Amino acid sequence: MALNAVMLEQGTRHPVPLPNENFLYHCSGVKFELKSGDGYPGDQLSLASPSGTAFISNQRIIFLPATTTHLTSTTNQPHTVNSYTIPHTNIRDQKFVQPLFGANRFEALAIPVANGHVEGRATLVLTFKEGGGFDFATIARKLSERIQETGEVPAHEEELPGYEGPQDVLPAYPDEAPPGYEQR
Repeated sequence: MALNAVMLEQGTRHPVPLPNENFLYHCSGVKFELKSGDGYPGDQLSLASPSGTAFISNQRIIFLPATTTHLTSTTNQPHTVNSYTIPHTNIRDQKFVQPLFGANRFEALAIPVANGHVEGRATLVLTFKEGGGFDFATIARKLSERIQETGEVPAHEEELPGYEGPQDVLPAYPDEAPPGYEQR
């Protein structure tokens, strides 16, 4: 996981794709929370952003707060979330929570990456206030399963198109009855 390390395309709020990266889904109206530490004072980190956009690609999960621009996405200010990214290989114990009251959320254990500005394991919580959480969690689960099976991040992850047979070909029926066939 890396804090404030996502580069954005100039003039947009879209992340610059990594080599062989394919963005699969994004959802606005997402609340971000990242909590680490074991509960001792001074030994924990708690970051939050009330609203932003969550992206999921074949390589990583990205969160951008609503106020992030291409100029601020890599600015590293203490305890400020300008962007957040985590590779799928560093996500464990993910689950999709549908509470009786409140918005759906995606929760996972985030393993840190080198020079990511976050020390130790942390709990990632994305709360989907405007919907889209089920689709996000489904894609994340499928990618996680595929990574566990193959041991590597897929080069691309797209749904295969459904089969559509020829539309204009009708079955050929003979104009005449077969020999020995009589109509009554």
